[in-house]
Amino acid sequence: MARKTAAAPTVADIMMKPVLTATPDTTVAEARRILMDSWIRHLPILEDELLVGIVSDRDLRAVRDHATPLSAIMRSPVFVLSPCTPLKQAVRLLRDRRFGAVPVLDGRRLVGIISVVDVLRELNGRLSHLLRRRRDTAAPTG
Repeated sequence: MARKTAAAPTVADIMMKPVLTATPDTTVAEARRILMDSWIRHLPILEDELLVGIVSDRDLRAVRDHATPLSAIMRSPVFVLSPCTPLKQAVRLLRDRRFGAVPVLDGRRLVGIISVVDVLRELNGRLSHLLRRRRDTAAPTG
């Protein structure tokens, strides 16, 4: 009897959704408040529902004038992933390009964001599961 293998995990399996976003007119002060209140570090910028940029907490800390609009500091163009991108490929991208997070688009629609924190959370869950299985199979039966 052949063993059933689980499908390889994809970005859709661990991405965060819904995604908090801002507009190009949002000020640095407003964006900082969004990040702090929500415990996130990356904020995609949408204009007419299209992704036009992204900012990180590091980008925001570097700006002295908190009235600056995000359009002046956002990173654009933005590297994106598809929900069906294999997780292994996404992890390699985050590592090799040193990205903290990457927005996830389905066509032109923002559907999620994947970050290094999401990957670490997934890895922690998988390691915990593996260690439990190993401990359970090693436990003597009495």
